[in-house]
Amino acid sequence: MFEIIPMENHVRWNEIIRSMNDFDFYHLAEYHRLDNSGIPLLLHYSDGTAGFALPFILRHIDGTAYNDITSVYGYSGPLTDTDRPDRKSLAAFHKELLRFFDENSIVSVFFRLHPLFPVQEKMLEETGSTLDTGFTVAIDLNLPENEQKKQYSHSLKNAVNRLKKKNLAVKKAETKAEIEAFADIYTETMKRVHASPVYFFDNTYFRRFLETLPSALYVAYYEDKIIGGSLFTDCNGIIQPHLSATLNDCLYLSPLKYVWDQIRHYGVEKNRHYMHLGGGLGGNRDTLFAFKAQFSHLYFPFKTWRYVHNREIYDRLVCDRYPENWPDSSFFPLYRSG
Repeated sequence: MFEIIPMENHVRWNEIIRSMNDFDFYHLAEYHRLDNSGIPLLLHYSDGTAGFALPFILRHIDGTAYNDITSVYGYSGPLTDTDRPDRKSLAAFHKELLRFFDENSIVSVFFRLHPLFPVQEKMLEETGSTLDTGFTVAIDLNLPENEQKKQYSHSLKNAVNRLKKKNLAVKKAETKAEIEAFADIYTETMKRVHASPVYFFDNTYFRRFLETLPSALYVAYYEDKIIGGSLFTDCNGIIQPHLSATLNDCLYLSPLKYVWDQIRHYGVEKNRHYMHLGGGLGGNRDTLFAFKAQFSHLYFPFKTWRYVHNREIYDRLVCDRYPENWPDSSFFPLYRSG
């Protein structure tokens, strides 16, 4: 059985996702609904032996009769309801995927895979390629808490203790005013780091996120003022900071160190399995990665799936964008770069 589930049937969408062995909030209908770049769809295949699910965003390529497919922001990728999908079932799933790509004039497919779900690479090895893109950092919440904190860097331990002595308070945001204060700080942070427009969100995004997804917002108070915080998710045994920010004037305090320490503590109390911190920008070992690596020695490989379904049109689109020379870039699909 092969199904194409639109967002209108979000109940069926989430029913399928929750029937898989592993999943995260990135796969849920509510998270896809927050993406405005295209049409959210879920493909589902089941043959009685194994089931597969692939949520994605279908995007029109402007000025053409073609489309492409991408994953939502974050770590998504295909799911299965078995630990070891057999080759026959996988082949049937891939056949249905390719038929869907043909029928919907798909040029290329790009996905950021979930670092905690290594089975995804096995599921995709017959179509396109998976590329090593870097590493992400996670805290194993199954370890005794003292073992978790042993992995904190020396400077991180000192920073957390210093913030406690300064009476920095971390609490769950409960009011509209607290959520809006965080949203303003987040916007200020994105402007400070000259972030791409895709990383900017209005206040409605934060409100809808908290209302519809398994999540919470922890904010840091210093001298009775919110100076930072982190919007984090709690789904299927995995907690992770999704969006974090610090007030420009309070960067010297580095309040997120204590905020994330308290989110970790929340995960311990709730008996969650991992606190996934993510990686650097684009998978790079940058300052963002270095900040996260202060919390744990546990790294997971981050991979992306790239597939050109229609090589002729792909090459034509790239040539139209770069009529002189194709740039030496790892960006994919190249016709959307720049």
